[in-house]
Amino acid sequence: MSTVGAVASAARAAATLVLVASAVTPAWPAELREPLTLHSERGVLDVLMIARAAPVPALAPFAPVGWIYEICRRPPRNAERCPDAGREQDDYYGGTRLALSSGDTLRIHLVNKLPPALNATHAHEPGAAFLALNPTNIHTHGLLVSPRGPTPDDPTWGDNVFVLTFNPDNGTPAASSHLHSAVRLGSTDYTIRIPASHPAGVYWFHPHAHGLALNQISAGLAGIITIGSVTDYLCPARRCSRHETVPPVRHLILKDMQVLRDGSVQDQARTDFCTPATDAAAAGSLGAGGCAGQDRRSAGGRDYSGGRWFFTVNGQPAPTMTVGSAGEIWRLTNASASATYDLSLHDPSSGRDLVLQLISVDGVSVAPTRGLSGRELVEIAGRKFSPVHCPGLEPGRHGDRIAEPLCVTRLHMMPSTRAEVWVRYRSADRRAMHPAGMKSAVLRTNGFQTGPYGDSWPAVDLATVRFAGDRERRPHAEPAADFLRVHGEAQRLMVPAALSGDLYASNTAVGFDPNCRPLPPGHRRRVYFNVTRTYGLGYEELDAAGRPVPGTFQDVAPFDPSRPTVCLPLGPANTAVKEVWELVNLEEEDHNFHLHQAHLRLISAAELDGTRVPSRVLGDGVVMDSMPLQHADGLCLSVADWRNGACVAHPATVEVSFALAGDFVYHCHIIEHEDGGMMAVIRVRPNP
Repeated sequence: MSTVGAVASAARAAATLVLVASAVTPAWPAELREPLTLHSERGVLDVLMIARAAPVPALAPFAPVGWIYEICRRPPRNAERCPDAGREQDDYYGGTRLALSSGDTLRIHLVNKLPPALNATHAHEPGAAFLALNPTNIHTHGLLVSPRGPTPDDPTWGDNVFVLTFNPDNGTPAASSHLHSAVRLGSTDYTIRIPASHPAGVYWFHPHAHGLALNQISAGLAGIITIGSVTDYLCPARRCSRHETVPPVRHLILKDMQVLRDGSVQDQARTDFCTPATDAAAAGSLGAGGCAGQDRRSAGGRDYSGGRWFFTVNGQPAPTMTVGSAGEIWRLTNASASATYDLSLHDPSSGRDLVLQLISVDGVSVAPTRGLSGRELVEIAGRKFSPVHCPGLEPGRHGDRIAEPLCVTRLHMMPSTRAEVWVRYRSADRRAMHPAGMKSAVLRTNGFQTGPYGDSWPAVDLATVRFAGDRERRPHAEPAADFLRVHGEAQRLMVPAALSGDLYASNTAVGFDPNCRPLPPGHRRRVYFNVTRTYGLGYEELDAAGRPVPGTFQDVAPFDPSRPTVCLPLGPANTAVKEVWELVNLEEEDHNFHLHQAHLRLISAAELDGTRVPSRVLGDGVVMDSMPLQHADGLCLSVADWRNGACVAHPATVEVSFALAGDFVYHCHIIEHEDGGMMAVIRVRPNP
């Protein structure tokens, strides 16, 4: 064979290997595994958490090296190595559940064993070379806990993002670094006290190292935290009766990872990796458990052919979930860095999406509704779900005497969103029933376009769901009704008297700041989201007539850790205070507003004028810790452009209840945007 022929033959062989690698169906586990769970004991959960690199063999045939949290109970004598418990590496990537109760204390000894971050985009910016050393930290997302720093009496940290732990094997930051955090070498200790009045629900933890969080979360660094049990808000006033047995509970941690043909991880994710699903209804699913990489060079992108974009549930691509006759409660967490999931449970035999009962949003149980229209529900939900009429219940039949459950067919889960749903098989008329035999459905993300200049998230089948018939799996008693009774906790969070009492000691320990002043009566804050050369946020205060207050305007600018944008005191005796914020997205791309250490609820502009629309659920309906913000129509390069009518924005007006003192942040929880600068500092101080 000639040299040319040998080269051609080798090229054909290599091409064949690439095609085979992308076409091979991995030996994926048949049934979904629950995350490894560590429970608190006697009011304390004390863990060793090691952030390190590890292979992910479940992502066959590639077995890429991801970044994982290896978590175990704190070993004796403060050892920094977990005993070998025989865990699979797949479980590490899928995520660990830390199970606590209200009033517990979570202690974490975080050890950084991560390798250098060789492709950290922001490490090339002035003063940010330290990001290539891959420092990390921990944020307990959604928990209403103190963001305190260390003191002489307690050298540990609370839920504070302004500390970075470096792996000394990678080197130490240069003196010229623009660090926005305290520096720790090797490890950091956290003590996070859960208030006794903290709501039960699902929360999560992830790194919050500004400029590097995208890389770390995309590579796998995330897990979940649960407070209490679903029985805390399902028939909470008494024990569930025989006819109200709580169905089994599953925890579903959603993650995605892009793997190139050579097995390396692309942790600066690109949404053009697969064929874009710009029209979700027409595109259908691009595959089970992920989609094959495409050559995007003709469109100005890169060649991703031979690679695969994995979408996993608990670290497993395309698992199976077998649901018994009583149904199941699914506790879902979008732990992806930037991906938006448009979730439904699709019945392929009928082409319809099954009706689900929504139980909680962002860790807070959802109170039933009374005769609200779908439009009103969309308003109060902040576009987080698609409500439908609950089957078997006639609208308005009971008036306001009997509350109706909240039913959905779609969950719009932007990054960080959590939701709990009750899943049962339903007939063509959407009534709960036992199938005569085994029936199947598909848990699917339907693809979503986040605006004209936003991202095209693909449509992917995440899992196969098998509904067992009468003669197959009936381990639990039959519920008496089509729906579960839910006790909502939103009202208690928006008027958090008990929470303020629980936090009194930690709040009074924070230093007073005379520059923090309360908003005058009727005033509200306005936050702008936009992109100029970088992602950024702007700010101004509005008076009772909705006019900008002179001297308060701050133009859209990237994150400045040295200057709080918002500064306010708690109420008398350090009670919680409420504020109204108007969120204005000026970009032609959706954003996802998130505020640390607080929850929020969507209110209508009409309520500000006293009309209170919709009045029936604003007091006890839905509260969230993140809010999808719809993209603007038209191009605005500045706030001035918006004032001059160059684009039409769709502001969201929210009420925020502040009960915690300290310094923390608000930002867009699309992590690419947060890392790029769409974040600001808020300072809350005790009342003098």
